[in-house]
Amino acid sequence: MLRRTLLAAALLLAALGSGASAGSKQLSAAEIEALLDGNTVSGTWGGSEYKQYFGTDGFTMYVPAGGANDEGKWRVNAAEDSYESWWSATGWTSYKVGREGEGYVWIDSKGDAYPFVVLQGKQVSW
Repeated sequence: MLRRTLLAAALLLAALGSGASAGSKQLSAAEIEALLDGNTVSGTWGGSEYKQYFGTDGFTMYVPAGGANDEGKWRVNAAEDSYESWWSATGWTSYKVGREGEGYVWIDSKGDAYPFVVLQGKQVSW
């Protein structure tokens, strides 16, 4: 029993260390770009609902429910298989993207996962 528990813990740590959350499949840079380019995502971040549009030119717009919009930049890092966003308050920040069930997750540098779904095209209004 102890051996199975240790094996399960080791597998979970390996998955988290690779940038994938438990139960998610990490996307490649090409998959991330195809998923986001020209589309909108909808999810919850920090307890608040949001939508974010990803323009084909690297422009992105973050629209929190009931809050002020923010404009930034986005890109895909092929060497790291990651998504990167730039905001005036934070600069460039990198996230892994995973597929989880019918949706997706942003995975931050601490391994925390934030679920989202993809909406086709620009759909940022509430």
